[in-house]
Amino acid sequence: MDTVLDTIDPREALTILGPSKAKIRGGDASGETGEAWPEPLLHARADVLERSKVDNGGLRQAWLRYTGNFYRNAGGALAEAAGSGRLLLLSGGYGILRADEPIAYYDRKLKLGDWPSGVLESAVLGEARRIGATKVVTFVSASADYAKLIRRIPWDTSEIGGVLVTIDFHGGGAQVEVPRRLAHAFGAWWRRSPSDYPPGMVTEELG
Repeated sequence: MDTVLDTIDPREALTILGPSKAKIRGGDASGETGEAWPEPLLHARADVLERSKVDNGGLRQAWLRYTGNFYRNAGGALAEAAGSGRLLLLSGGYGILRADEPIAYYDRKLKLGDWPSGVLESAVLGEARRIGATKVVTFVSASADYAKLIRRIPWDTSEIGGVLVTIDFHGGGAQVEVPRRLAHAFGAWWRRSPSDYPPGMVTEELG
């Protein structure tokens, strides 16, 4: 399968993944974080979390908080990507997260109306610039607000190129099969193994 993904080195790009409704509770991570996010994101995040169901029973690194079908199927590629410092996770409660960012257990789906216009989009582009990435590759479901967010980033006025990877699947069990295939797509790209891309994978160049 020929795809634009084959031309992008995952260890030089910024990768973005969606969250999952299923999460593990508790945690033992400290609240210390690395580079601070811009104030507009932090203010918006505090407002959204105040209106969300949050369990303050401990912090856990974001990539270890989620336990849904994508995370159960991503394999070793997920840990490698998290350790690279070049992985962001979308979140209904936190908006944008670095993979190792300590977060609480929460329950909130991403609704773009919760967030001031441009705040999340600007944070994505700012993070790409911070780490020196010229490509941003996102693996999310096509039907949710996560994909809408990535599509509305102003790629055409930026020096950053965006690629959105989704799954075209219309059969039964989509809530299981779509994240499973997305995980396999992400893993195949990370391993530079295009022969392992799953059926129905769609890549969309943005901008």
